[in-house]
Amino acid sequence: MRSRSASETPSPQAHYQDALWVGPAIVLRILRDLDLQGLVDIPKVVERIEAGYRADARGDVVPFPRSRFDARGVFLAWQGAAIPSEDLLGYRSYAYNAEGYDRGEQVVALYGYSAMDVRAVFVGRLVGNLRTGAALAAALHLAEPGVRELGLIGTGDQARNALACIAATSRLSRVLAWSPSPTRREEFCAWAERALGLRVELGQDASEVIRCVPAIVLVTSAESTVVTPEMVAEPKLLLSISAYRRPEIDVRLLDSANRIWTDSVAQASGPGCLFEPDARRAKLRPLSEGILDGSIHDRTSTRIIINTGAAWEELVLAEMMYELAESRDVGLSVAMPKERPGAAVF
Repeated sequence: MRSRSASETPSPQAHYQDALWVGPAIVLRILRDLDLQGLVDIPKVVERIEAGYRADARGDVVPFPRSRFDARGVFLAWQGAAIPSEDLLGYRSYAYNAEGYDRGEQVVALYGYSAMDVRAVFVGRLVGNLRTGAALAAALHLAEPGVRELGLIGTGDQARNALACIAATSRLSRVLAWSPSPTRREEFCAWAERALGLRVELGQDASEVIRCVPAIVLVTSAESTVVTPEMVAEPKLLLSISAYRRPEIDVRLLDSANRIWTDSVAQASGPGCLFEPDARRAKLRPLSEGILDGSIHDRTSTRIIINTGAAWEELVLAEMMYELAESRDVGLSVAMPKERPGAAVF
């Protein structure tokens, strides 16, 4: 991310005239998955997300509460964030149904903070999928630097995203995985060998994975509990991407865990979240707090890091992809005339 000191950070009010009315038009870039696939450098993406966690630790991130809108059985999820010190503002949105199913597609809008101009709109799955894997890899690196043994519960697409990002940034000596589907398990092992040059062992069940490795990533689409307190006989690090609609972690484990870290307390305690009850919300700590005081490295108790999909993650990746797209001249560019508000003639 571009760094800028507080004295250099422009305010929207001070730059409103200059930023909006210079030049004939604003150029908006529309980017699809096909436009971006050749631009992905996973270690740099993970590094950018980790820098975002550190920006959050400095107090630079302004998260907007997660919102959900019920349109008679189809829901629109929306969340946004700003990083004024990086001149960034944006949001993401996607739709899902009453069963919690979504197509994986989302819209990410990237704005300039000071100019309040729309720089780019991303449509598709790539930014979201990349964000998920990179955020898990960055959180794992912050919590367990030098981790060599990893457990995976889940062997679908999200597990592939997570392992690709973690393997690109950690020297893994052992990966132990399990999911309920024998076919998916075998396909996952074959993919890891082919795509990553990594051998994946298969556990007999989720309990074996949790028992045998110190750090476990949960990447399931389970509709029922996967991890219970009885499975966690000694301190473990659990990273989960399903903080909202899918209860893969037994709520009793949430109640008994000493520390629950999350990308964004504001977003993780929103309506419909596992942490909505006050008693659980009180246990939440932003991951940035653990970075600042070093408590994220505590190995004396079970720690749970919930990847809430905080919107700043898509925001910093969107900026990264936007700059790469501009340098390679990919995507669709649309010139938008700079009209003063209220000046349009119908």
